[in-house]
Amino acid sequence: MLKIRPDCIPCTLSSALRMARRASSDPEQHKQVVQIMTQRLAHISWNESPFELAFTIQEAVFKVTGIRDPYSEVKKESNRDALELYPKMKKLISNSKNPLETAAKLAAAGNSIDFGVYSEVDLDSVIVKAERLEFAIKDFDEFEKRVKGAEKLLYFLDNAGEIVFDKLLIETMLEFRGSRFREITLVPKEEPLLNDATIADVQEVGLNKLPSVVIKPIGSGRKRAPYPRSREVSDWIKEHDLVIFKGQGNLELFLDEPDTFFILVAKCPIIAEVLGIPRESLVLRYSPPSKT
Repeated sequence: MLKIRPDCIPCTLSSALRMARRASSDPEQHKQVVQIMTQRLAHISWNESPFELAFTIQEAVFKVTGIRDPYSEVKKESNRDALELYPKMKKLISNSKNPLETAAKLAAAGNSIDFGVYSEVDLDSVIVKAERLEFAIKDFDEFEKRVKGAEKLLYFLDNAGEIVFDKLLIETMLEFRGSRFREITLVPKEEPLLNDATIADVQEVGLNKLPSVVIKPIGSGRKRAPYPRSREVSDWIKEHDLVIFKGQGNLELFLDEPDTFFILVAKCPIIAEVLGIPRESLVLRYSPPSKT
């Protein structure tokens, strides 16, 4: 697990302010959110993951504004806009020399649809990024082999809109295999968290209509869904022979999880430093099994 660093503090405050402005036009409420977050950040444990701070932001904004999901409309727009681009991306994949690699690049580039990091996102530029950039970390041979031979896929989702890119990747994986997975387990968020995908988003883009799909949400651990680092989620990982983590948040939480894949854009300077690559690089990283 990647732990909080000092650079996470200003980034968290910026993210909180962006969310507060999405939820309310009242400058006084913006100040209140920042004040709550400043107090919380003054007493953080440096052993926490930055992922935990996202829950704190969400609760602070809700406490001040009464808005549980400030990114509700943005998520719907992201899903709708990505679905409109679906035929274009499908054609791009089909016409490429290596459809699976192209789909993986698009899925990685799709991780740019992140309103916790960016104020605005241009989906056309996301596709251009996938076309122009190569993977800075490219464990594709292992990925290809595991996609071919796996029986059960566990896919940790990240952002709304981005999940259309994930849908394309899973569809391409099925075409590459020439057969179904015995089970596809999708892992969205239980409740609103920044612009992360929830079950409603999964259904909105039709991910739930893929063959043999099971949906298992994760959350803060305070409601029905388990916390990502819980024993229950650890058991899910052990029960599947192909595990994919999308996005920076999942990398922060599961960086040390063996025999798994990470697909993302390295948007954060800390993530880029840890991975040893430039910011905004595309990543398809395999974490090999631990030696015993």
